Amino acid sequence: MNLDATIWRRLAVYLPGLFVAAFVQTLPNLSSALISPDLLFLFPLLAGLWTGGYDGFVTGMVAGFLRDYMAGRGYGMGMLAGMFIGLIAGLVASEGWQQYALRGSILVVVTTWLDEMIMSFLTWLLPMGDFRTPLGLIWKIALSRSPAKLLSNIIGALVLTGYMSIAFYRRKSKREKDDGIGDVRGGESLA
Repeated sequence: MNLDATIWRRLAVYLPGLFVAAFVQTLPNLSSALISPDLLFLFPLLAGLWTGGYDGFVTGMVAGFLRDYMAGRGYGMGMLAGMFIGLIAGLVASEGWQQYALRGSILVVVTTWLDEMIMSFLTWLLPMGDFRTPLGLIWKIALSRSPAKLLSNIIGALVLTGYMSIAFYRRKSKREKDDGIGDVRGGESLA
């Protein structure tokens, strides 16, 4: 994990990633055959876990706007949910792959289930048409899709983790390789 990436590098990683995620999510062939991962939901979650700062918040806001815009709304609950997901991921982020894998997997499972239930409730509360479906039926449908949605989100999280690990890969300089100097944050090397 490279926390020292410049703002331009982060923009070069996040913006194309978000637009590709939005494009993949709207492909009609993919969504009819199987449940596709919600990449616009996963992107702020993993960005917050990856950097531990406010990147998850900002990418959540942009991803939520894209979700709302593609659904036909300007600003909506997708934007708010994306910001909260990014903030929560940034709060639980820590260094090290074991913590990233453990916390990331727990967050993907819990937030996928919560997102399904909350968005189902909001679909019932704020319907886009004149027809109102009973809340019990909406939750029953959401719960029946949960295992497949969870599996697809886990696979999507692994793909996005690979994307971010390649995008934020930090090559060691010749001096670091020769001297064995690692990533030192906030001070001089003691070697």
